[in-house]
Amino acid sequence: MMACVELFDFIKARPANLTQGRKHLSTLYQDMRMLLKLTSQQMNANELIDFEHSLSSLPSLNYSVKDLNSLEVSSTLAQLYSGLKSFKFHLDWVQRNSDEMGNDYSRTKKIAHLIQAIIQKVLRELGQTAPEIVHPTLPPLETFWQLYQTNAEIHKKLLIFCDYYTRALGSLKRKHPYTPS
Repeated sequence: MMACVELFDFIKARPANLTQGRKHLSTLYQDMRMLLKLTSQQMNANELIDFEHSLSSLPSLNYSVKDLNSLEVSSTLAQLYSGLKSFKFHLDWVQRNSDEMGNDYSRTKKIAHLIQAIIQKVLRELGQTAPEIVHPTLPPLETFWQLYQTNAEIHKKLLIFCDYYTRALGSLKRKHPYTPS
């Protein structure tokens, strides 16, 4: 709950500082498309057997297509930041467990690095210092199967997240086209 309050304060603190016009929205849009593509490739590489999902700490999306028409730049970027930070936290957790088991998840590392780069761009676009986000305590993954299931679940939800925010940034980009001075 505290993280939600901090995020609300973060969103309302001041409007996004869009000093470079809407050009940065295009850059973020392209980065999110790249992240969507990498995540999709990861999903295709790991054809999944259906299993019960148990990670309730991942961001959930409760938006519809019509919500894309009423987006605000500041709140969308703040929500994008918050969601990406959560996914980065979860991917780092998987990576730590993977390293302990001697397993190589190099695509997961690549995705985590791209997420970190996008997070930095979002922060620059917002022109604000980011609030500290409280992350849940996650248990160790004790078997390769748990590691595989968890990694697959994170990537599946990240794919949905990326799809929505790619659409959201595309919508914002069309509503606020870049016009150089």
